[in-house]
Amino acid sequence: MKKWIGLVLAGLLALGLCACAQTPETTEAKTPETAAVGGALDMAAVQKEINSRAVSDFVESSEATDYVKLTVRDFGEIVVRLRPDAAPISVQNFKALVARSSYDGTTFHRVYPGFMIQGGEVKEELSPIKGEFSANGVDNPLLHIRGVLSMARTKVMDSATSQFFLMHTDYPSLNGQYAAFGYVVAGLETVDRICEIELGTNPYTGERSVPQTEVVIESARFVQPG
Repeated sequence: MKKWIGLVLAGLLALGLCACAQTPETTEAKTPETAAVGGALDMAAVQKEINSRAVSDFVESSEATDYVKLTVRDFGEIVVRLRPDAAPISVQNFKALVARSSYDGTTFHRVYPGFMIQGGEVKEELSPIKGEFSANGVDNPLLHIRGVLSMARTKVMDSATSQFFLMHTDYPSLNGQYAAFGYVVAGLETVDRICEIELGTNPYTGERSVPQTEVVIESARFVQPG
């Protein structure tokens, strides 16, 4: 039963990721507690930083940082850098979930080679957060290029809670439609390995994106450059 519920949710989110832009309602974003990173976000600099380091360059941190390491069972590790200067609310939400170990034991339940991998469905009840993207009235300069981390949602603009996706390739049509809030700085090859697994068809969407091998996020931990 749980597997079928997961497929239904994945189908709804798949429809959300493929949805066309809608005219958003005017919604005021609440001021996040997370401090913004100084300086404007430069996409040329971001592109150079993506996968520019080794996972071994990072050490675990006892305090919250803007770097998180995802350990994916049997596939490897991924270190992401969070960018509160692009999407402070999304970063604050993600860091709170990491701090509570909420992502431990969750899965990448949707794998779409040439597009992205999606996961992070947690068990706890969560309130939706503001969608930080231009179609929802928020200036977010971070583009959906290979390695970028973004929040998944349904067709409702402010429906993101915990699920996120990592871009396998550049996908310009998502720009301005989803809240990108970070990117992979080490371990992008782990995303590539995940995209090589055998996939089944989602009966609700017809999309061939259902992993036939469970892709488990064993842990999500704060790290810092060593």
